[in-house]
Amino acid sequence: MDKFKNEFVSEARDHLDVLNDSLLLLEKSPDDMDVINKIFRAFHTLKGNAATMGFLKFSELAHSLEDVLSRIRDGEIKVNPELMDLILEGCDIMDKTLEVISGGGTDEMDNQTLIQELKRYLDEKEQNFTVNIGKKAELSKEDHEKISAIEAEGKKIFRIIVQYDNNNPMKVPKTLVILRNLAKGDAVIKSNPDKEDIKQGRFNNEVEIIIATNKTKEEVSAVVNDTSGLKGVLVFGIDESYEKAIETQNEEKELAKAAIAKEHQEDVVKQIQSVKVDMEKLDNLMNLVGELLINNIRLQLIDKKQDYHMLKTVVDGIDRLTLDLQDEVMQIRMVPIGNIFKRFPRMVRDLAKKEEKKVNLVIEGQEIEFDRTVLDQIGDPLVHLLRNCIDHGIETPGVREKENKSQQGTIKLIARREKNNAVIEVKDDGAGINPKTVRASSIKKGIVTEEAAAKMTDKELQMLVFRPGVSTNKVITDVSGRGVGMDVVMSKMKELGGRVHMDSAIGKGTSVVMQLPLTLAIITALLVKSKGEIYALPLSSIDQTVDILASNIKTIQGNDVFVLRGKDIPIFWLDRLLGLQNNDDRKRLTLVIVNKDNQQVGIVVDSIVSQQQVLIKSLQDIVKGTRGVSGATILGDGSVCMILDIGTLL
Repeated sequence: MDKFKNEFVSEARDHLDVLNDSLLLLEKSPDDMDVINKIFRAFHTLKGNAATMGFLKFSELAHSLEDVLSRIRDGEIKVNPELMDLILEGCDIMDKTLEVISGGGTDEMDNQTLIQELKRYLDEKEQNFTVNIGKKAELSKEDHEKISAIEAEGKKIFRIIVQYDNNNPMKVPKTLVILRNLAKGDAVIKSNPDKEDIKQGRFNNEVEIIIATNKTKEEVSAVVNDTSGLKGVLVFGIDESYEKAIETQNEEKELAKAAIAKEHQEDVVKQIQSVKVDMEKLDNLMNLVGELLINNIRLQLIDKKQDYHMLKTVVDGIDRLTLDLQDEVMQIRMVPIGNIFKRFPRMVRDLAKKEEKKVNLVIEGQEIEFDRTVLDQIGDPLVHLLRNCIDHGIETPGVREKENKSQQGTIKLIARREKNNAVIEVKDDGAGINPKTVRASSIKKGIVTEEAAAKMTDKELQMLVFRPGVSTNKVITDVSGRGVGMDVVMSKMKELGGRVHMDSAIGKGTSVVMQLPLTLAIITALLVKSKGEIYALPLSSIDQTVDILASNIKTIQGNDVFVLRGKDIPIFWLDRLLGLQNNDDRKRLTLVIVNKDNQQVGIVVDSIVSQQQVLIKSLQDIVKGTRGVSGATILGDGSVCMILDIGTLL
């Protein structure tokens, strides 16, 4: 069956992609039978295919998930967040198992814990969802004496706070069930209210229980959460303050959020290892290669006859074929950005849930195609942008309601084409970026001085979040703060030869726009000459070229400036930037206007050679990382030409 393994893995991944999308839809529309049936069929197919291949553990897990979907389809159990977590966890386990299988391993997986959790849903109709809220009550002197005696025996004392939704009609029987379950093997020291008051329903929404046990805190929490329909459960040590318990719980949540972000980040930045190609494109490639072979035969004939008239015809034909072949190969390398975008809804859903926020992710432009090499690079910055939108941009439902916003925040992930570039925009309708907060953080971190900050506009202050270490968040976590990871976005865009632009309004939200080349393999460049050498400037960084009189250059505070249509343009000489000798005494200068961090800058060159497409060659380690150089290309005469990086050159 080994020869069918790759086909099984590829098909299974397609089914998992469908499942992730459909499960997120189901969470929003739990009664949508079309979606439920689609999910059921996907699990059913995965189960059968895995069994056929002999991956029995994989098939067993898919079978359990299929059974749960069958119960949902029959209306015997309801969709709820806890159940969705378990189903999505099952998809994660299968996805990771496929990685092992594709690498030559087996389907060994730890699926029994999850299968046992799923079996609970096959036996129960009502399920639970917990959040973490509680309130601590006081203990009497007698209570403390009793607790001290039990602790002397080596047992642990835990305080448990259980919370129900307002007017929950089942709170009395559920509390009695919890007390009964806790009493199995453990000692219930006290409940507040006492058992008689609980039986009579004389309590609001919270019950406090103190137990003596040999179990861990996690095990006690699992016993309580085994009862469905709870709003919140908090378990903490008897000597631990309520505030400390909440703080610990919040820290655990932050670690969980960081783990979620890291897990999804690893998934998002996976390189695309294969692309699907239309047969028509392969046929076109075959035809072009066939024509090249014919022209190669003609060249051999010309070599024998030395027929130079025929040579020109063949050269023209090869030139046309080369361009057509290049275009076809580039088209084959193009992959819809939806291949990357489809990985984000799950990450957004998981992080929003941990943050206890309501977030709707809207994706537009999934059909826009990028070169595979570009897609391999943009996953990481998109992870940083999206998780910062959730953690710091989108407010909690209560805050949004007070600000007359809908409780559910919206994040938009948009791809579109603009001329020869691709644009990706990430925008939210959250709190926005406060320039005063950025200013204070930047000064404190030594990014800018107070004097420099005082002269900056609000927009310039907001752009400081792309500097390393700048954050607008009051509480620093592994995930939060615009500035934690935002410098990664800027550095990656510079590396890719792209640009970043941001707009933010307090209370209205933030938009980050990334402009990228469609491909990293071949770029259109402007070839310029400086001191006898030819250099390539990526056309995506160039706004225009102008000829100016040297006498029109002004010096302001030691810097050369040229006024273009009423705007001051800083000027730099390319030969000086490259460390070459400068003895320029020309009266007319050629100026290339480039865009550097959304500001126009002029570069003086000796002359402009031409505009042409160039094939990017990577640099060896000894040259790699050189300031101002991003790569190299081979010119028509065989000479090597350096491709300059505007971001690090200036």
